[in-house]
Amino acid sequence: MKFSIVVPTYNEEKDIAHTLEVLVALKYPKREIIVVDDSTDNTPAIVERYADSVRLIHPGGGGRCEARNTGIVQATGDVVCILNADVRPPSDFLERLTAHYQQGADCVLVAARVSNQGDLFARYVDCIGEVHYADPTSMTWTEGFSCRKEIALKAGLFPVGFPVPICAGEDGFFGENVRNAGAKTVIDLTIVVDHVAPASFAEYWYARKERGAGSAQVHRFLDKWSFARIFTWNTLKVLRTILYLVTVFPALLVCRRAAQHSERDYADLLPFLYAWTIEQAAFHVGEWRSTFEIMAKERERSFTKGAL
Repeated sequence: MKFSIVVPTYNEEKDIAHTLEVLVALKYPKREIIVVDDSTDNTPAIVERYADSVRLIHPGGGGRCEARNTGIVQATGDVVCILNADVRPPSDFLERLTAHYQQGADCVLVAARVSNQGDLFARYVDCIGEVHYADPTSMTWTEGFSCRKEIALKAGLFPVGFPVPICAGEDGFFGENVRNAGAKTVIDLTIVVDHVAPASFAEYWYARKERGAGSAQVHRFLDKWSFARIFTWNTLKVLRTILYLVTVFPALLVCRRAAQHSERDYADLLPFLYAWTIEQAAFHVGEWRSTFEIMAKERERSFTKGAL
């Protein structure tokens, strides 16, 4: 059985060398590493240093979804592993996946662990993730996602072709389509991949804002919501956040659940409340900005079609 590891990259010069060192050192011999890069920084030059072990592909500038699709289509392996540029699997990662695929699995979901937990925002992201793992049966996507290539193609790959490339939320949509395509999914939380979460305020704000932007894109492009419905949804979410903060208790309850997974336990309660508040603000900014961007792009597209 051959594995194809697909890594989409965009301006990842801080992380990609470490990630490639880990991937090249994986014990399993029958594997290929494909980096699909659309960067404007030094990422391609760094990847070129690993030319003996890594295939570098340049996509068409259509965002992460297009990059992932390009990697999957060009993969020569039986199974594709889709990793972000900051994800570092254990050295026996592919060997442990092989056991599941040899027993008939079509898709394997694993656990993820933030490696830089000394940073507040990163630790918060990790603990919130642990809360979600409480019900693993609802999972359709994780860091370290893998599935058979034929299933990925049957599921229709990642969603593309929209006025604005989807920047977040597309992975869960793809994972759901993989499951709906009849994939036998195995969840093995004993397999843990490390990844780096945003540490600085600027990185955290940007990452959470992108999540918010992706929410509006998914509602418009995939769920086919009207703008009136998106506006209502965005407004209700803002009002909910205000209510949580004014009454305090609901927000503290969310943070308490997360703090239970922290090594610092309840000492992280108030720091997590701060991280949660910043997160919600970034979500809302991303949702509203993305909604107006989509409206502008759709008007532009309609005007162009009308002119033709």
